[in-house]
Amino acid sequence: MTLKKQRAQFQKLLSSQYTQDEIRLHFEMLCEAYLGLTPAQLVLELKEPLSPEVEAQLQAALKALQENEPIQYIIGSVVFAGLRLAVDERVLIPRPETEELVHWLLSTYTDETPLRVLDIGTGSGCVAIALKKARPNWEVTAWDVDLDALTVARQNANTHQLSINFEVVDVLGAQLPNKHWDIMISNPPYVPESEKAHTATHVLREPEQAIFVPGKLPLKFFTHIINYATQRLNSKGGIFLEGHVPLMKTLHLLLTQAGFSDIVLRNDFRTNPRFIRARYQ
Repeated sequence: MTLKKQRAQFQKLLSSQYTQDEIRLHFEMLCEAYLGLTPAQLVLELKEPLSPEVEAQLQAALKALQENEPIQYIIGSVVFAGLRLAVDERVLIPRPETEELVHWLLSTYTDETPLRVLDIGTGSGCVAIALKKARPNWEVTAWDVDLDALTVARQNANTHQLSINFEVVDVLGAQLPNKHWDIMISNPPYVPESEKAHTATHVLREPEQAIFVPGKLPLKFFTHIINYATQRLNSKGGIFLEGHVPLMKTLHLLLTQAGFSDIVLRNDFRTNPRFIRARYQ
């Protein structure tokens, strides 16, 4: 079978689950992963016959997509801030929006001053790893309550030969580390459970505890993070948060009430208010 016939099969069998643009992108990602082809090279190779091994890989990937397995889990990796990171069902898949949050932080702190940075709820380690890669002299610590997620995060940091302090910490816990930080950053669970019924099936294959929060307490992670920040952020320390679009104005109010200043709400690339930055004292 040729790549052209394989692509046509993907377009036919996945049309009820994905848009044609999504199917095209998924097929391109698989061809890059299995054949090392860029999208431009793929066009030139469409009529070439496939080896039995690659044909079997693509057919297995097609079946997995039909079963709503996320494409990133099928490939086993994702590119975040220019770095390829391993991902599987143990961790939330890093999103482009979170990349924007990282770039915002890096554009805010552009000098070479050594800073102590905390990433709360690190998951795959994407945020901590991107920050440490861009600012090698920063001391980066990453927390997560999930041991499986931390295993993946450590693997990713080791792959890129980066020294990051990964710690098992539940930010909702009563006793948090008695340390001080220059920057805190977090993309915590923030989607109300009430929205689960309207969430894409393939997204529900990701760890639900990294996505959803009880409907009556949609800001509980932010409340705990902000409370900790008021105690442990150094003077003029910065906090960067990614949150749920309908709740960002409320999050702005929480930061104001907690004594933060220079509060900036920022849109993501889809023009949705998604990020917030603030300074303490």
